[in-house]
Amino acid sequence: MRIAVVPNQVKIENDALVKTVSQQLAQLGANVRVVCSEGGLPSMPQLTEALNGCDAAIAVGGDGTIVHVAKAAAKADCPVLGINAGHLGFLAGLEADELDALPALLSGNYTVDKRTLLEVTVHTADSTMVRYALNEAVISRGGLSRLVDVTVHADGGEVLSCRGDGVIIATPTGSTAYSLSAGGPVVDPSVDCVLLTPVCPHSLDSRPRIWPAGVTLTATAVAADGAPAYVTVDGEESIRLTSADSVTVRRAEKTVRLLRLRCDSFYERLRRKLSDRR
Repeated sequence: MRIAVVPNQVKIENDALVKTVSQQLAQLGANVRVVCSEGGLPSMPQLTEALNGCDAAIAVGGDGTIVHVAKAAAKADCPVLGINAGHLGFLAGLEADELDALPALLSGNYTVDKRTLLEVTVHTADSTMVRYALNEAVISRGGLSRLVDVTVHADGGEVLSCRGDGVIIATPTGSTAYSLSAGGPVVDPSVDCVLLTPVCPHSLDSRPRIWPAGVTLTATAVAADGAPAYVTVDGEESIRLTSADSVTVRRAEKTVRLLRLRCDSFYERLRRKLSDRR
């Protein structure tokens, strides 16, 4: 079994964990390769190339690391096991103190969770940029405390026009991330849908909405005083928007496969990770 171990090199404390994971997998008979980049994570193209032909990838870090690795792995058609070495680790299939469960990875005794990806296309006057979101795409104002006017169409018909801090277009996976903090609903990842959550809307009737996954959402944004707005994808990259630009969000063809070596349910993880936090 060919396994790529991908750590977040920003955190020095991950080094010992990566070494332990690699040694245990090698002792179990796996062909292990550590894929890393000094000072952080490999770029998406580098990571996708490295994961081609692998039977599994192991992301060692927090949720941001797992999201980054999972999106690259989806392009390489490679499943991902997240080992939590961060603060929350909601997407992790294993905690750092549960490495005795690693033999289950090689024996196939695990659960595969298929997660929706969003294809986020930014249309400008002279370019088209495509990015992929496992959690969400956020259309918002810049760093200054200005309001932004956002208009959203669903399959061509206007469904939202509001002024506020912005809107979040999220997957069910992302329903427990920024969308949850903004008052959006918790959605089981097995539900095939797309969420739209306004962020601090200056309105009495701008409520979160849910659509079937086949919907195509198109958004435009105008910040106050002519300031730029931005679309941020999974907290990794922000793209500047003008009033003439638009953002189209639809379900991607590829899906993410997250591996779990524990038998807990989504709701058990929800309670353990969020309800029990202090």
